Amino acid sequence: MSSLIDNVTLLQRNNISCDNSLERKNVDSLDEEEKFNWYENPLLQPNDASEKIATNNSSLCASLYNGLLMIVILPVILILFILFLLLWILPGFGLLYERYAEARDRKKYYPPIEEMQPWGCNNTLVHVVHLRATESKLPPIVYISGLGTSMYVVKSLLIKFVEYMREPVEILSFDSPGYGASEPPTDWNTHNAETELALLRQVIEKSALRKPFILFGASAGASLAQLYRLTYPDDVAGTILFDPTPSNIFEPDSPMVTDFNRAFSLYSKMACLASWGVMRPLGPFIRYFV
Repeated sequence: MSSLIDNVTLLQRNNISCDNSLERKNVDSLDEEEKFNWYENPLLQPNDASEKIATNNSSLCASLYNGLLMIVILPVILILFILFLLLWILPGFGLLYERYAEARDRKKYYPPIEEMQPWGCNNTLVHVVHLRATESKLPPIVYISGLGTSMYVVKSLLIKFVEYMREPVEILSFDSPGYGASEPPTDWNTHNAETELALLRQVIEKSALRKPFILFGASAGASLAQLYRLTYPDDVAGTILFDPTPSNIFEPDSPMVTDFNRAFSLYSKMACLASWGVMRPLGPFIRYFV
């Protein structure tokens, strides 16, 4: 009987110890589960002070890296934005402003439409001004303009000349195609000194100008005046050459050929910039420094 009681007591003790071990295992597993859920990765949990310092240093380095990255990126974004303004918005505004200013200047500075008549085989609009003076006894004056020097550039000079003579003078002003206020030729490859001479001769004949007359050539127009005098000497009473183009300009070894080519290359670039409205704002500075 006593042995039976001892066996029962032993079984109870074993059951209690098993229950305690199971509870202890459940508690340990819960702690590990809470620990895993809290850190999501046990390897990232600092176990000592050195690991905490390393974690703080890595966070500081990451913050410095992000700060330096923003310092570099922000100026780049700003530069790209400025380039966008310069390359798209400002040129578009300059183009519109140039079209408006060009139309305004045409009304203000360009000759009236009745002075622009079609001449030549291509019916190019040529600027011709004929101031008649039938009662004048003086020979007429034929003014031939140069690059950009239409009659309106020397108008004050001609008026002073007439006032000095104290007698009316008949004046015919001619702007070759591409000069002064005249339209450029339709084909520059076929346009030469002979075509300009033929056009000038046609204008003089249709204007019924009295002969002989005085040729007044300015700049490049002086070359055309000399060519006309050599071709039709009976029509010319005399020539006035105002800042004439040198006769050796087209010689192969002439230094003026290089200078003219450099100048015209610069003018072509300036014309391209002017079409986008860049030259008008720079005009006051160019006049001041040049």
